[in-house]
Amino acid sequence: MSQQQEKKQESFNNNLILTASINPCVHVAGAYNFIQLATQMGYKCKFLGPATSFIKIIKNIKKYEPEIVGLSYRLSPKTLVSPLKKFIKKYRKLKNKPKRIFFAGTPEVINIIKELRFFDTYFVGGESKYDIISILKNQSNKTVERKNVNFDLIETIKWKKPFPILRAHFGLPSLRETVLGIEKIANAKVLDIISIAPDQNTQRNYFHPEDISEEYDGAGGVPLRCKEDFIKIHKARLRENYPLLRIYAGTRDFIELAKLYNETIKNAWAAIPIFWFNQMDSRGPLNLKNSIKQHLKTIKWHGKHNIPVEINDSHHWSLRDAPDAIAVADMYLCGIIAKNLGVKDFIAQYMFNTPPTLSFEMDLAKMLAKNELLQTLIDDSFNVIKQVRTGLASFPIDLDKAKGQLASATLIQLSIKPDIVHVVSFSEGKHTATAEDVIESCKIVDQVINKIYSSNINLVDERVLARKNELITQAKWIIKQIPRLAESTSESKNPWINPNILTRLVEYGIFDAPHLQNNKYARGEITTKIIDGACYSWDSLLKIKLNERERIEERFEKYSDYLLIKDKVNLKKSLKEMIQ
Repeated sequence: MSQQQEKKQESFNNNLILTASINPCVHVAGAYNFIQLATQMGYKCKFLGPATSFIKIIKNIKKYEPEIVGLSYRLSPKTLVSPLKKFIKKYRKLKNKPKRIFFAGTPEVINIIKELRFFDTYFVGGESKYDIISILKNQSNKTVERKNVNFDLIETIKWKKPFPILRAHFGLPSLRETVLGIEKIANAKVLDIISIAPDQNTQRNYFHPEDISEEYDGAGGVPLRCKEDFIKIHKARLRENYPLLRIYAGTRDFIELAKLYNETIKNAWAAIPIFWFNQMDSRGPLNLKNSIKQHLKTIKWHGKHNIPVEINDSHHWSLRDAPDAIAVADMYLCGIIAKNLGVKDFIAQYMFNTPPTLSFEMDLAKMLAKNELLQTLIDDSFNVIKQVRTGLASFPIDLDKAKGQLASATLIQLSIKPDIVHVVSFSEGKHTATAEDVIESCKIVDQVINKIYSSNINLVDERVLARKNELITQAKWIIKQIPRLAESTSESKNPWINPNILTRLVEYGIFDAPHLQNNKYARGEITTKIIDGACYSWDSLLKIKLNERERIEERFEKYSDYLLIKDKVNLKKSLKEMIQ
């Protein structure tokens, strides 16, 4: 290859975008916004400034040989057409032309410029991030060309990097209104994943129509009563940016529901708890032990079929005011469980602002601790996908204040560098989110993402790091105690996924929360308090915070008569080796 050919080849791959506002236009805001996004995607950008002459533009194209040229003009088209035609003539004589040339202007200008049939892409302003990324990746966003789209979560995350993909919850009491709302959301192209909210009857009684209570139709979400209803939901999203769909696992018939979801809506991932959505929290018909058994089986089924799994468990302890250390330990345990059950892509949902009285700093420390522990599990067979969200209870009823909460909470969450941002609609503290609420919430979050990803702000200080390390130490110790709950050598072989041991973890109060008082399956004997912005176990008599190690050792002493009573010699030896 000659030196000139090498230079030409390099110019086609140098990832440089050259932009300019055409003389006499001095409007540069749109160009700067485009440059910010392109820079975050890995492009090098050179802006020639406002009111740039066509002669200067041609000279700089020759000098820099950019991959893409972007021109902007937002004034009257009268002064543009004639000089633009001269520019096009000179441009066509260039030896090393850019791969593509873009034009941004007012709709009036664009309509006239299009008649020249010269530019590859036109911008009028207000294009969605999806559109701009598609254009920069040289992918068409025309619906007709996306009918065979692959609804794959991992590929979607990779496609949008370095930006996180957005997921939001949506489901109205009417199937028809939900379908229309999904169409509106897809048309807006602001959301990557629509998380379908099914009503309680769907989650609990889909395969048991005889148990459906009509008075509860639409309670908590959209009523889905037959396979055709799911297909309607699926068809509604087949437009514009084709958002992925996902839905909760339900509260019984888990694997049957998983198969239905996969066949109809191509469920992007499964959301399955370990200890919840049963009689303990009144969300499902199964008792604690049976629900744990079924949850473990369902997680294993999804792992076998290479479907990503979110074990949405940890924040349920925090929703009930459990100490931060238990929530961190639970997240670590969920990762261990998922890995043991063959899950390849584990989605870790970090729910911030839970409890809502946590300070931003201590909340961030808590999530950093969860994340750091999960990172230790990653290998060639196990991947962790980070998902962040704002806690529902933190939203004020005042919708203006709620928007402020959504924006400020999102800013903190982005310190985790998430793969997914679960956008909780600002309206949720007052009413079920409409399609319009979801779209507006996504725009708020997207603006925060744009600003944070174009800056180098760092919110992690010494206090955050100290609390993070404290929580990691406690959580590791708590998880190491789980084998002590075994009552036989057979139970101790893999205690992390043994339903008997996991049930005892709750029954004996190792995992406990204040809101579980008078609960049939849990102790509810723990007291907690927010101290310096963090949630600790609290001794009400001595008026001091408790170390979780001290509290849990007391629990083991109380139940020592029930533990390690079978095959004691071999079991103690086995546990000693495991804990070491």
